Amino acid sequence: MRQLILLYWGCVFLMYLSQVYYPTSMQLEGPQTGRCHFMLRKADVFMIAAIVWMTCFSFLRTSYNDTGTYIAHFMDSESVADYFARNGLLDWTGNPLSELYRDAMRDITTNYHIYFFFPAFLSSFAVVKLCKKYSVSPALSLLVFFSIGTYVMYIAALKQCFAMFFLLLALPYAIDKKYVRFYLLVFVAVLFHTHAFMFAIVPLLFGKPWGKVTIAFFGAALFAMATYDATLGAFMEYAQSMGALVAEIEVFDNNAINVLRVAVYWVPALLTLVFRKRLFSNSTRVENLFANMSLISAFILMIGLVQAANLFARMAAYFEIATAITLPWMIKKLFTKRSAQYVTACAAVLYFIYFLYEFGVSKGFGSGYSSITLWQFITSLFGG
Repeated sequence: MRQLILLYWGCVFLMYLSQVYYPTSMQLEGPQTGRCHFMLRKADVFMIAAIVWMTCFSFLRTSYNDTGTYIAHFMDSESVADYFARNGLLDWTGNPLSELYRDAMRDITTNYHIYFFFPAFLSSFAVVKLCKKYSVSPALSLLVFFSIGTYVMYIAALKQCFAMFFLLLALPYAIDKKYVRFYLLVFVAVLFHTHAFMFAIVPLLFGKPWGKVTIAFFGAALFAMATYDATLGAFMEYAQSMGALVAEIEVFDNNAINVLRVAVYWVPALLTLVFRKRLFSNSTRVENLFANMSLISAFILMIGLVQAANLFARMAAYFEIATAITLPWMIKKLFTKRSAQYVTACAAVLYFIYFLYEFGVSKGFGSGYSSITLWQFITSLFGG
């Protein structure tokens, strides 16, 4: 657990240095001529350091959550030739690109850390770059990202790491209304992890929060909760009829999500509802998008209060990055500059306390996670 806490504060500090010395237009306020020489540099060394650290923590692991299963499947995987011989790429509902990647890596090496490296790097790169580009406070955004468990979720879900990279890569295209490119990247993400299809709703989320679209999704979530067995049962049967691999134990496992976790996710959602006029009277499409995506993640997680905690937590993870981006913007817009500093400090403390509870007490991260050192990995490449 100490390793995770060190990563948490180390990367937050690095992103703070990044936003101070390499600010983007989202972080600039007033005259910034004294910092112009930093902005002219091509490489943001602090952001790069954060990406490297997050990548290493993930790909150097030897155990945590489904890591053992991924290692076993990797070691027993078929060759790329066998994969194409059975037309594996045509099984669109069976995560075909994830399987192709696994088989290709197994043809190249028996070192599963190399297999873990690329999804770890790509997801870390995409998250940090997105926070830096769109957040008014990348440091606070990364803190929230760690606190609500999205980073740890990415460690546990290798296929979803790849999917998230392509989805976050697609997001700017949706913002720029280049929907053909957006949906092409979403399609690629679906081939890595089927649940990525949910990102197809993103073009509907540019309106003001708690409008017709948001209320429709909220109503759908409440309906799913009230008629869970019938609604989710019918959905599962339909998915299976289409050839999708949906295990009944994932949908009906009698394992509900912690109420506290749902409450934490609902913080930005409640702010958008209570302060709707102040926040969105003159908001931009981008600001609306991230607020709405945060609402969607809260709605999805809310369904998990019935059961299928793991399933809905992983589905919500596709939209969680928006919570980390929209909250700093809300704080900045609702408070004066001085007050916002105090509120930000309080938010950081409270989110960190939740982080300690979630991973130190509830999930016991420290007892489940283990890893090798970077030096051990390097020496293993040369037979050491």
